[in-house]
Amino acid sequence: MVSKKPLTLWLFLNFLVFWAVWLYTTGYSAEGYLPGGSEKAEQYAPYVYTATDDRPLEMLYMVEPNGTVQYYVVWEDEHFSNPIIDRLYRLFRRLAYKGSTKDVEVVKINPATGEFYFQTDGHIGVRGVIEPNGNCLIFETGKTVSNCTINKTHLKVYVITWNHMLCLTPENGTVLAGSVPLRKMDPVDYSSLVMHKRTQKTIGGIAVDSIIFALSVTVVLNVVLFSVLGWRRR
Repeated sequence: MVSKKPLTLWLFLNFLVFWAVWLYTTGYSAEGYLPGGSEKAEQYAPYVYTATDDRPLEMLYMVEPNGTVQYYVVWEDEHFSNPIIDRLYRLFRRLAYKGSTKDVEVVKINPATGEFYFQTDGHIGVRGVIEPNGNCLIFETGKTVSNCTINKTHLKVYVITWNHMLCLTPENGTVLAGSVPLRKMDPVDYSSLVMHKRTQKTIGGIAVDSIIFALSVTVVLNVVLFSVLGWRRR
């Protein structure tokens, strides 16, 4: 008969491994709860062009281990043109984001390389690099966009959809949002804005995939553990 102490330790280890893997794969990480800073964050902060009655509240930032600065442009909300769909969409957002209906769009820029990333219409990723002359080379298409920066560091992004998707070319009706407050993201921001879900394409999909992955890792760990213990007892 197995004693209670080893059994308790085994159950605790399984619980710890499963939830650690699940939390990590759903986006919870030290990156969000211990966000890095950068002296170049202000120098490379993007300039946002949007409708005059739909300006961002603020811009938060944190830094990845490789030096890439993640800028989070925060709007009060986003509104669909159809009122019925808009209400259903808002209900879904409240359920998904713990009651928050704020909209957050991400612009990533690496000051060392000039490489950038954001999402355009259809949540399609746009990757490129700021060239020494201040123009932008888009990796996916190989096209160069001129006059896409200010001072060759501040990327100019234009809102092109109702849910604040972005592009690098001027859109009719958009104006410079002006002085959008910039500050370093803190753990309270990361938690209250549910940032770990904001960058995922589908919340349901990532949750299911993460659970399956966490279960798989836990099972593999147990197989390895019992194999090692069985080999040692021989």
